[in-house]
Amino acid sequence: MVKVAVFGGSKGCSRAMVLQGLEKGEHEFKLLVRNPDNADYTEDQKSKLTIIKGDALDAEAVKQTLQGTDVIVYSIGSAFDFKKMAMVNPGLCHDTMSVMLQVLQELPENERPKRLVVVSTTGLDKMKEVPYLFQPLYHLVLHAPHQDKKELEKLVVDENKSVPDWIIVRPSLLTDGALKGKYKADVGISGYTISREDVGHFLLNQCIVPTTWIQKKVVVTY
Repeated sequence: MVKVAVFGGSKGCSRAMVLQGLEKGEHEFKLLVRNPDNADYTEDQKSKLTIIKGDALDAEAVKQTLQGTDVIVYSIGSAFDFKKMAMVNPGLCHDTMSVMLQVLQELPENERPKRLVVVSTTGLDKMKEVPYLFQPLYHLVLHAPHQDKKELEKLVVDENKSVPDWIIVRPSLLTDGALKGKYKADVGISGYTISREDVGHFLLNQCIVPTTWIQKKVVVTY
């Protein structure tokens, strides 16, 4: 049974992955959560998880979460304040990944997780993965979050010396749609949207164990 350390698992894509994983019963999940009482899981679901209370900027909490795990799934992202048109926590992805990479480097090699799966976004490479009609939205509203994701990806690819088996997952525009289990996944493809449930399905079924996407930036879209 693969043991998965989850960062950003209290909601969104990683939460979808965890819930689907609990149903399958093939993996164990260890989550770092700032406010466990507010995490969007039932008490029964929480009883099947290992939950560490702490912040991803706290090296000790990150270390505690990583220890004893095989795979990391990271999907941290700052909320966006549409009134101010600004990120609530600017640079959050860069800063939390910097802490994680430092902790990984300090762990003995035989205690490090063997794979790092990172949820990023499309639109980082000159918009080639974004349909023309969506490009104004990405330019105007998502510029700051995209800069943070660019720095995140650079850290994973260029500064990560501890976990060479990385996968960067680039979902299209995320929706709250239902799980379909049918989507496209490939490097460099373009698409409009993808539900968080289906990104969770992709993370669970194509990133934790399979090796297809190792050291690739894979787009997931409909």
